[in-house]
Parts: sequence; structure tokens; C-alpha cells
Amino acid sequence: MICQQCGKKNDPDAVFCVQCSQPLLQSCPSCSTQNPVDARFCKKCRTEFDGVSAVSQANKLQDLRDSAPKGLQDKLRLAQTEIEGQRKPVTILFTDIVGSTSIAEKLDPEEWKEVVQGAHHRVSEAIYRYEGTIAQLLGDGVLAFFGAPLTYENDPERAVRAALDLQESIADYRRQLAGFVDGFHMRVGIHVGEVVVGQVGTDEHAEYLAIGDTVNVAARIESAAQPGEVLVSETCVRLIEHVFELGEIKEIKAKGKTKPVRATVVLSLKAEPGLARGIGGVRAPFVGREAEVAQLEQALLALCQGQGQVVALLGDAGIGKTRLLEQVRERTCGGEPQDKA
Repeated sequence: MICQQCGKKNDPDAVFCVQCSQPLLQSCPSCSTQNPVDARFCKKCRTEFDGVSAVSQANKLQDLRDSAPKGLQDKLRLAQTEIEGQRKPVTILFTDIVGSTSIAEKLDPEEWKEVVQGAHHRVSEAIYRYEGTIAQLLGDGVLAFFGAPLTYENDPERAVRAALDLQESIADYRRQLAGFVDGFHMRVGIHVGEVVVGQVGTDEHAEYLAIGDTVNVAARIESAAQPGEVLVSETCVRLIEHVFELGEIKEIKAKGKTKPVRATVVLSLKAEPGLARGIGGVRAPFVGREAEVAQLEQALLALCQGQGQVVALLGDAGIGKTRLLEQVRERTCGGEPQDKA
């Protein structure tokens, strides 16, 4: 399969180009069947592709991006120019409507369009709630990033929280569609890995994409998920297991991969999250920090009395900065949260 963007020859079962990450398939606007990007007619319903489908997808993507909160749009725009071409770890999230082809053939094309738009709206709400980026619409599926262009220490956790939220929202949407579309489900796949991020395309049309095998692995994980599931890779598990209840690790035979991909299902949030770093169940006391703790306590007491200050607490990751602040707050304020502390 030849990529129409860069000319790279890909394996017949490839979903994305291994060179530039461009989709190798296009979704039929009438029945949602996946066809090669250079196809002139849909292989299932004979709908003619005249370029309108690609333009329509681009317009839909821009509409979803425009629906993001204004503050988030500004942050994404600024961050996008700052990390152009960088190599970095990113959390990739894929969603897809289960059985979309069989659903679409029972509906009028305009009715199916309304159903898909409703699903996309719920997906985008969940992704933007945790400040992710919607990169592409792939027929009825969505490709999103967490960690590019906006980067947070807990991007994998944000991605999984977004996935659980969107599955809850889709469950509500399924109840609304009952009688019109029965058994409406989505599946989600998440993988963490290193990619190169930046604008890919031509002067006429460029998209902000992540280039690397991580995208392909995420797509394979998503396709292996059951209806209503959030399936995450073993790489992602190590970064989120302190926050979420997870199922057993299982092996997935992914097309194009020499070794099986290991993944598991996210069941729910933990009632009591564990430690992101360190050894579970071990709490070592602070030693030799009495003067610094006293300064923090005085600053927090002053804040409670309306006298604001700025305190910089520096230290390596995992050294205990957050735990120290929690202890100071408990001793000073009796455990009551202080919004500005």
C-alpha cells in the first residue's frame, strides 16, 4: 500500500504510513467502509469519492477543535509552535464506533452523519476536559494526543480519565438512541511511547501529527478492545496502576507486529489511589528539615490571615515535595484544603 503523502510503501494491513503517519484509508461518507485513499468509488456501496469526503472530514475536525474552551485553544496554539519537530513521549488515545458499517447501512446517510457527530461531540468534550488534543478524525473514529502539544506529568492518567468519562457519556448516548440505533458502543485503545510531533503535509493542507510506531500500536490495541472497553498497553499500565483498578494483562496478536502486544482493561478508579512514586506502603519520615517546615507553616498561617506570599519548593522528582506540603497543611489548617496554598 503506497502512501499518497510521502510515497512510502507500507504493508497491506497497515492503517497508517510508517514514514509520515498519514492515514492509508478513507471512510466512505455513505456507509463508513474503509477504502484506500486513492479509491474513486466505495468498494461496498459504490459511492463516488470526489474529494468532498476529505474536505468534509477536515471541516468536522476544525469544528471539534473550535468547540474547545477558548483558554484551552490559546494554550494549544502557543504550545504547538514551541515543540515543533520534537521527539518526546506521548500518550495516544484511539476511539472507534463498534460495528459502524452494519449500523450505517440501516440508516439514511444524513441520519448516520447525525449519529456520528453526536458521538464525536461527546468524545471531544471528554478529551478537552483533560486538555488533550484531537489530532484526526478517521471515519467514525478519533485520534487524540495527551502530552503534545500541552505536556503534564500525569498525561497517561489524564488520557485514561478522559476515556472512562467518554465511555460513561456514550452509555448515556446509547440510551438516547435506543429504538433508533440499538447496541451503540465505542471502544478505546491507549498506548504510551516516543514519537516525533509536528506539522505533516503540504502547503495546501497540513496537520499536527505524531509520527512513530506508537500510533500504530495504539490503533491495534483499540481494535482489540471489546465494546465499551478501555484497553491500555502494558507500557501505560506502569504509569497509571496507582490510580485505576485494572484487569489481568493479556497478549494481543497485532497485525504487522513480530511480537504480541500486552494490554489490559481499565475497570474503574481506585477508591484510594496509591503512590505514583516510591514503594507502596512505605512512608519514611522527613529528617533535618525543621527550619524549612517552620517557614512553610508561617507562610501558610499568613495566607490564612489574608497575607499572600510566594514560596518556591525545589527538589528532584519523587523526593517528597507534595507529601511535605500535605503534612504542613494538615498541621497548620487541620486538614482543610486551602485553594491558594
